[in-house]
Order: sequence, then C-alpha cells, then structure tokens
Amino acid sequence: MRRALLTAALLLLAQPARAASADWLDKPLSGWNVAGTALPKAPAPKGDPPTDPRCAGPLRKAETPSDRAVAAAGWSLFGKPHAAGPTAVLLGEASVDGMCRPWDYQGFVFVGGRYAGTLSPALMDSRTDGALSEVRLLSSARIEVTFLRYATTDPLCCPSRLSTVRYRLERRGKGPVVVPVSVNTAKTGD
Repeated sequence: MRRALLTAALLLLAQPARAASADWLDKPLSGWNVAGTALPKAPAPKGDPPTDPRCAGPLRKAETPSDRAVAAAGWSLFGKPHAAGPTAVLLGEASVDGMCRPWDYQGFVFVGGRYAGTLSPALMDSRTDGALSEVRLLSSARIEVTFLRYATTDPLCCPSRLSTVRYRLERRGKGPVVVPVSVNTAKTGD
C-alpha cells in the first residue's frame, strides 16, 4: 500500500504544471524566471489538441527563429506576435477546450531571439481566474499584461476584476530575463 501511494505521489509530481489559481496576482510579486533557462516543453493536451481541424484556424505558422523555438518545444502558436525592437512576446497553447479556446497556454518572451521567460508562473486556461487577456509592449524593455480575474460568482463572460502586471526586461550574465515589477487589480467597472 505504501509503495502504491509513493508511486502515485511521484507520478503527480512528475506531471507538467497545469493551469493553476491566480493567487500569484494577489501576493507580492516574486520572480519565477531565471536567465539562461530553457523554454518549457508543452504538456500533453488535457482537452483537444490545438491542431484539431475544427480548431486550427487561429493557429499561425512559425516564421521567426523564436516562433520555431516555441513550436519545437511542442506549443502551438496562436494570436498575433507582439514586438518592439528586439523584444517579442509569443503565445503558445498546448490544448483547447470544446469551443476551441486556449487551454494550458502561456506567453513567452524573447529578446534578440533569446528566451527570457514567461508572463505567468503557471499555465493558463481561457475563461478562468488569471487568464492572460492583453499584451502591450510599452518599449523594448517594458511589458504590460492584463489578466482576467474571476470571482466564484462571476459569469464566464464577465470577470469582475482585471489585474495589470508590469514587467521589465533585464540583461544578466546568462541572458535576458523577464522580471515582474508591479501588479494593480481593479474592478472592471472602475
């Protein structure tokens, strides 16, 4: 019995990170990106694969070296790339729900073609608390991202709050890194 429990616990720990709560947006920010680390591999789809023919319309082909790096890690590229100077933010999804909305998705940041980190410490699902909604490059060294914030009583169409996170890009010895700087959460009507 103990062996079976230990095996089950090890299997759970070995699973790729799944979409998690957005509690990181309600705490003091701490960096999760480390300069020089590899781009994370996409998890196995928990829903339909993004390449399902009925959902593949919003996918885009890899065109740049950064796009190709994201695709090589198993992610499907979607949405338009955001770029300012040498900085690019790309969106990648590992799965889609029954309505073809992204599941297990992430925003990947590159500077001069080098991976600099993610915009969230955990994978995100559409229409859930903490889902990435909008990316704005304020300059080649500053990014602002809006995340949807759902209360348990909110309808899926309409989050009651939005959290805006500002990031700066730093150059460190092992390469560029994305650093969260501030978060501001406000009601959607404010």
